[in-house]
Amino acid sequence: MKSRKINKKRPTKYNLVYMAKPIYGGWVSMTAHLAKKKNYKLYKIGNNTEQKTRPYGYEVEYRNMSIGDLVKLPNLLITAIDNKYYHYLPYIKNATIVIHDPTELKKEVLEAMRRFKVITIRETVRNLLKNKYNIKSVFLYHPFYEFPKHKLKISKPTAISISRVDFDKHTDIILKANKKLKLPIQIYGAINRLYVYHKLKKLNFKKYYKGRFDKSFEAINNLLDDVKFVVDMSAIKNDGGGSQYTFLEAIYMDCALILSNQWVKGVKTPFKHNVNCFIVSNEDELAELLNRNPNTDKIVKNAKKLLVKHLQARRW
Repeated sequence: MKSRKINKKRPTKYNLVYMAKPIYGGWVSMTAHLAKKKNYKLYKIGNNTEQKTRPYGYEVEYRNMSIGDLVKLPNLLITAIDNKYYHYLPYIKNATIVIHDPTELKKEVLEAMRRFKVITIRETVRNLLKNKYNIKSVFLYHPFYEFPKHKLKISKPTAISISRVDFDKHTDIILKANKKLKLPIQIYGAINRLYVYHKLKKLNFKKYYKGRFDKSFEAINNLLDDVKFVVDMSAIKNDGGGSQYTFLEAIYMDCALILSNQWVKGVKTPFKHNVNCFIVSNEDELAELLNRNPNTDKIVKNAKKLLVKHLQARRW
C-alpha cells in the first residue's frame, strides 16, 4: 500500500478541512495553529454551504460546506478525521491528510491513504506507517503560531497539567503524586468521563481538577504565565518521542516540561532528561522532583532550541 509523494518544492496553499467531532485536544490545536500561522481558510462538512463563518477557537473562523462543494476546492488538507466522517472519504479523490497517532489507522482511513498524500507529525508514526503498512509519508514538525505572551514573576514552584484528562494522558499518575506533594499539581483540560469514572474516582480527582479552559491563546497565556512546571504523562502505544502542543506551549511560555519515560523510551527523541526537560518513571519520582524544586533556568533555555523548526513550519 503506497501513498502519493508530496512535492518537496514550494509549499502549497491549502484549504483546511476538520473532519472530526472533538472540540478540544491536539487535533483542534494543530488545526488552529496551522490556520493562524499560514492564514489558511478552514472548513467543516455540513448539510449546506454557508456564506457566514463560525468561531472555531484560537482566533480562527471556519465555514460549513456541503461535501459536493467541498470536493471542488483545490488542495484540500484534512487536518484530522474520526469515524463520524468516514462516510465522506469516498467522495474525496485528491487530498492531503495528517495522521497524528496510531489510533487513527482504521480500515477506512488506510484505504483513503492509498490515494491521498500523507503527512505525519512524529517520526515514530512515520516509521510505523512505512514498516507495518508500507505507506510512505512526509514527516513535518507541528506548526506553532507565536501568539502574544507575557510571563509573570514566579513566587511558588507551581506545577500544572493542561492535557486532556484521558487514558492515554495517564492523569492517574499525577493524582497519585499529589498525595505526596507539598504543593499539588493543578489539573485543567477536557475530560473523558469513562476514564474519570473507572480510574480517578478513588484518587480525589474533584479536589484537584480546575475545569476546562477557553480555546484561546489568551487562556493558555493566563494559565501558564506564573507556572514553573508543566506536567504531561502522555504514553501512546507505538507512538512517542516527538512533540505535542502541551509540550510546545509549555516551552513557549518558559515553563519546565516534565514528561513520562514511556514517551521517550526506546524511540528517537529530542527530549533529554536534565537537559531540556525532566523525565520521570512514576508518581514517586514525579513527587520527589517537584518537592525538591530544582532550578529550571538551564532547562527552559535549552528547550527553546526545540521550538525553532516548529516556528518555521516549513513545507506546510
